[in-house]
Amino acid sequence: MVQRIGNRLLIAAQTDVGRVRTLNEDVFLVDEQIGLLMVADGMGGHDAGEIASRKVVESIRTALRMSTGLDPATHTPHPLPDVAPPVSQDDERTVDEAPNPIFNMVNTAIHRANAAVNAHNIERGYPDGMGMGSTLVGLWMPEFSQRPLIFHVGDSRIYLYRQGSMRQLTQDHSMYQQWLNYGSHGQAPAQNILLQAMGPANVVAPDIAFQDFVSGDLLLLCSDGLSSMVSAHRIVEVLRAAGEENLEASCQQLIELAYRAGGRDNITVILGLVL
Repeated sequence: MVQRIGNRLLIAAQTDVGRVRTLNEDVFLVDEQIGLLMVADGMGGHDAGEIASRKVVESIRTALRMSTGLDPATHTPHPLPDVAPPVSQDDERTVDEAPNPIFNMVNTAIHRANAAVNAHNIERGYPDGMGMGSTLVGLWMPEFSQRPLIFHVGDSRIYLYRQGSMRQLTQDHSMYQQWLNYGSHGQAPAQNILLQAMGPANVVAPDIAFQDFVSGDLLLLCSDGLSSMVSAHRIVEVLRAAGEENLEASCQQLIELAYRAGGRDNITVILGLVL
């Protein structure tokens, strides 16, 4: 089903367990009312990874709904809470240096979600750095902001397809990516070793950034069940033909490509067409 986020985005999303796994630990979320898209890829074995990924997206959604004045249970407006302390007269920061309220909302929501999953791990007796976890990638496009905001932890990704070319907007928090960044010296580490995830550690350092889009852009949010199985060239071939009339079919086509390539992991795809 194609969903609409105001007059800014058309969205289609699908997930598949793949050919090897028996449990789908991926979770995606599309909240049309507040303009929120997320993909979370759970880790930790049977049940635990699914718990982590679902807890992450639900916690962030609840926090952002409350920050924007919507009650998460009833979907009705309530008074907006303060999102940042008032600036004192002694604060010497310029307007450009002061924290952006929208950035703060997302940053706070991610840290609270991480704390919720980490608390669950502590209750189960896991030491810091162990236990269930989840990657996270998301896009928030609230009505009151002209510029959308993207965020991620781990190796789930956002791609931008524009005028025939595609680029990755996120950089994986992985040992392999770090190896690339430092010159690719020595033997390459395995690509699935993460340096960050939501939940195992009591601290997390998400990447959060504002991103400009133009009409006609295609956004792809995905778990590594797609990006690790399907080449960028093949993904571009699908996105080149994607549009308003076949957005859902294009999601399915991407999942089928990963499935035919081996489907070794759960596969989740969100496609967004900028209007």
